[in-house]
Amino acid sequence: VKRLARIYPMYFILTTITFIYFGLFNFQSGFRDLKIYLLNITFLKGYFEVFKFSGIGQGWSLTVEESFYLLAPLFFFILKKNKLYLFIIPIVFVLMGFFFVTIFENINFSSFIKTNDFMLDFTIFGRITEFIVGITLALIFKKFNPDFKYFTFLGSFFIILSIFVLSILKPAENGFGTDSITGKIVNTLILPLFGIAPLFYGLIYEKNFISKILSTKLFQILGKSSYVFYLIHMGIFFSILNTYVFSLLTIFLILNMLSIVMYYLIEKPLNYYIRNKFLSNPL
Repeated sequence: VKRLARIYPMYFILTTITFIYFGLFNFQSGFRDLKIYLLNITFLKGYFEVFKFSGIGQGWSLTVEESFYLLAPLFFFILKKNKLYLFIIPIVFVLMGFFFVTIFENINFSSFIKTNDFMLDFTIFGRITEFIVGITLALIFKKFNPDFKYFTFLGSFFIILSIFVLSILKPAENGFGTDSITGKIVNTLILPLFGIAPLFYGLIYEKNFISKILSTKLFQILGKSSYVFYLIHMGIFFSILNTYVFSLLTIFLILNMLSIVMYYLIEKPLNYYIRNKFLSNPL
């Protein structure tokens, strides 16, 4: 409930505004195709290749995230029995993904998990490794305190290296670095395991100029409003601004200011209301 209280209200509001905008100006389908709207507000769009970028385009990743949250209790139950399941779960999920593709690739069901590329890049079956790395990191926090003091810089190095490799692997002007098998391995295994996980570990345990910058009040505010920024940095807000503002830096600053305003005026009050309404311990 806590996570849903944070994620869903703003997503629902901004998705609805987006579809109203589409309907008024005849972009995409608006409410003329209620099915697409329902797939968006239920987080199901991320399982359909043709609908994954509908509404708030980047919202496909919330389908992956919410799928994990639904399965998390099962994962924790299994991992309590044996930590070896940290290695088994990703393998099982990828195999399940391939199995679903073989079932649905020849069935006319609105592109539901229809190709291996889509399954590996956009669904929980292909992205499960990233969440398992996160669970592993949490377990490491409890048991280990290594002497190595440069995890922040190690993680930053591998993040930059991964981005560079993915840019090289980009096959065409309209393609992505993740279109190749090598790119998928870099994006869903190398990057989270050697980049993001060490960076997070370092930011928690190490004191350096990066952690000092991120602990300032400005970055604390930007962190709180980052979810709203994620929702509006692409889509109708960017498109409207891009029509009248010709500087990407100015657009970036305006979007950040809008995110902060929406966080304090909408997201935060709704979050508190839902927590107080449905949780005995809202903190």
